[in-house]
Amino acid sequence: MKRFFDVVISLFALLLVAPLSLLIAILIKLDSRGTVLARPHRVGRNGRMVKVFEFRSAVSEPDAMETVAGCHGEAVTRIGALLRRLGMARWPLLINVLRGDLSIIGPKAELPRYVGCYPTAIRKLVLSIKPGLIDLTSVNFHGEREMLAGLEGDELEETYVEKVLPLKLEYAQQYMAQRGFWFDLRLFARYVLQGIRIGKE
Repeated sequence: MKRFFDVVISLFALLLVAPLSLLIAILIKLDSRGTVLARPHRVGRNGRMVKVFEFRSAVSEPDAMETVAGCHGEAVTRIGALLRRLGMARWPLLINVLRGDLSIIGPKAELPRYVGCYPTAIRKLVLSIKPGLIDLTSVNFHGEREMLAGLEGDELEETYVEKVLPLKLEYAQQYMAQRGFWFDLRLFARYVLQGIRIGKE
């Protein structure tokens, strides 16, 4: 059922955003040199490395998206800043869901360098299933950008590892304790409703 849900939702969503995605691709090419899509690495199920699809939002690739500094960092393009703010940079991740690398619902796929910071027992638990696009942090925690705003270099890395990552792992453990198809549906519904509510504000 989970795989069926992943395929149906990702295929529907990809078709829905296809016209706007084409416009985004054109704007990226007009805005800066480089590819339309970035292919950063994330850690998948059982520790397998996965190259995910995202719209390129940084000035330089491919290394920019391999660190938290690159994901929040200063070398962002003009169109990239807008895509990140609106959450559109991650739309191509739906391709990874369709391919079976990711799920719609599951613990967020983390950057390889930070998975090494997971306590061993938690790492084994969280990496036992496919990572997802939506998890409990998606609906319960929206302060990451604010927590990291204005930070650079070692201070940025330390704040992420010491303050942000533990919160993400706490939510990941909560998800693992409750996960199931019906819980995934409720979490998906909460995410969609939050998006609608934000859109009306």
